[in-house]
Amino acid sequence: MGFGRRSFLRNSFFSLSAFGLASPAVIAELAHPESGAVDYGKDQIAKIEPADATETAATRGQIEANNRAVGHAIVTMDFAALEKLWAPVMEVNSPGNNILTREQVFTAMREDKLKYASAKAVPEAFFVSGDIAVEMGHDDIVMSNGPMAGKPLTRRFTNVWQKSSAGWVQIARQATYVGVDGGAVYGHPDPTLHP
Repeated sequence: MGFGRRSFLRNSFFSLSAFGLASPAVIAELAHPESGAVDYGKDQIAKIEPADATETAATRGQIEANNRAVGHAIVTMDFAALEKLWAPVMEVNSPGNNILTREQVFTAMREDKLKYASAKAVPEAFFVSGDIAVEMGHDDIVMSNGPMAGKPLTRRFTNVWQKSSAGWVQIARQATYVGVDGGAVYGHPDPTLHP
């Protein structure tokens, strides 16, 4: 399976819509790309078919190993490792209040915007449906630079992984700081929160 954006969206449409991860615009484009019309009938929404417990446990073990590898690669700035773990189409709804592509995350890393004095991921929920796995939880982190350096922070996360011929690759991440303006953490506060 290719990882082109349109290929990814078409191949993952039913899994993403079942998890509520495809926006109405994406659903509209994929349901009727030629007309722009949207049919929200039952035939457009797939049923979630959870994996059995053994398969879920094996997948969770693989993804936990991948998460450790991602953490290590971020700390060591190992872009080659991240290119294997993050799909080229990966997008992040970032805790800095913006949406980033994989390449934009790499740029942020090169600009020292993702430097952690400590970081611990605490997974709280995990489920698999077909070739999609979703992990939810929180991170306890301390930034090593920037306006919030040295202060303990908590952020909620959702990670979405897709099985490929090379194994499980991350295709999406959402992270939000708890009780803190995420933009302020990275030096660009949200003006609507700070009148």
